[in-house]
Amino acid sequence: MAKFIIFIARFLNLYLYFILGACLLSWIPNINPQYPLFNLIFKFAGAGILPPVLGFDLGPALLMVILALAWSGLEKLYAKFYAPKQQDIVVLSKEEFIEKMKELSSQNEPEKERQDDDN
Repeated sequence: MAKFIIFIARFLNLYLYFILGACLLSWIPNINPQYPLFNLIFKFAGAGILPPVLGFDLGPALLMVILALAWSGLEKLYAKFYAPKQQDIVVLSKEEFIEKMKELSSQNEPEKERQDDDN
């Protein structure tokens, strides 16, 4: 489930950049929005969701706010339930590793002796 939440959060983030790119593309004066490719890009970017206000299409802005809230919620959900359960990666030098292994083996020796005494 954690990987699915990460996937959806990254997809939403990518979609936010797509909408931003479509908004920047709409400022180029020689682009015909009726051309099928540009029409598809603008429709997926949320153009036309709301009626224009003073000549501005606020549909992509509304969609970006909704997606940003969903992305933030997914990030918080992941941090609350899944992030603490992941193991930390520890990088040790050779000497530190040998010392750590000696400590672990010295801790396990009394347990082995007790088990041998019980048998």
